[in-house]
Amino acid sequence: MAEKNFDIAVIGGGPAGLSAVLTGGIRNKKIGLFEHLDFSQKLQKAHLVDNYPGLPQITGKGMMQQFSAHALSHGAVLVKEKVVNVFPADDGFTLLTPSDTYEAKAVILATGVVSTLLFQGEKEFLGRGVSYCATCDGMFYKDKDVAVISYTAEGEQEAGYLGELCRQVYYLPQYQGNFTPERSNIKVMQTKPRVIQGDTQVDSLATDGETLKVNGVFILRESDPVENILPGLELEGEVIKVKRDMSTNIPGVFAAGDCTGRPWQIAKSTGEGLVAVLSAISYLEGKAKPTGK
Repeated sequence: MAEKNFDIAVIGGGPAGLSAVLTGGIRNKKIGLFEHLDFSQKLQKAHLVDNYPGLPQITGKGMMQQFSAHALSHGAVLVKEKVVNVFPADDGFTLLTPSDTYEAKAVILATGVVSTLLFQGEKEFLGRGVSYCATCDGMFYKDKDVAVISYTAEGEQEAGYLGELCRQVYYLPQYQGNFTPERSNIKVMQTKPRVIQGDTQVDSLATDGETLKVNGVFILRESDPVENILPGLELEGEVIKVKRDMSTNIPGVFAAGDCTGRPWQIAKSTGEGLVAVLSAISYLEGKAKPTGK
């Protein structure tokens, strides 16, 4: 049976997340690494990295292979699923993925940055027609019309699932690739989405070419806006607000790497990942101490 309970859940497998996983494993904590994108695809595309101490003239792909192998060698559990929501629970947090739920006593957010701007209407209609998880919310749109805006090929499977439930699925790929749906009710549209519209609920999606009458819009990015993953998380502009110990405004939640702001550098990310996991361990040890009368 797959492991479902962790001391610390690390969301994101870039340099910050892997640094946290490595030290957490060395400190003998049960670590769950939630990584569904094969360890920082953005960094893996780097032709050459030459500003990380001790690894001169290395490719981005080579660096991530070394980082991930080292981090996972100390017993962390790799969960190849995208975390779509984090909720406070009795003894920590519940993490929801498209196919399962997990528990953790502390959470480290190492999600990187959302590389695309939010659409007009996205925040306003979140939970009222806008969703980030087809598997989670698809049943709400049974026999209805929906649009799927996807930035990765993973969205093709989600569109196929929605095609089994919905009357009409408009699939708007925002990546390079050829998708030929097996179902006739899935229509691939090579157009740019612009505005999500409606009154109290979503009723349409305006694109460059036309306005699609839909009841729901599913937006599938490599990573979702962190404030939507964990409601109540305090931001500073578009990044997570943290203290020097990498703690956020939510007790038990820490953040590290690009999601905390500039400079967007590997060394900065690995350092923050180290601080975040040490702070998370201190937090857990503080909770474990008996309180006096």
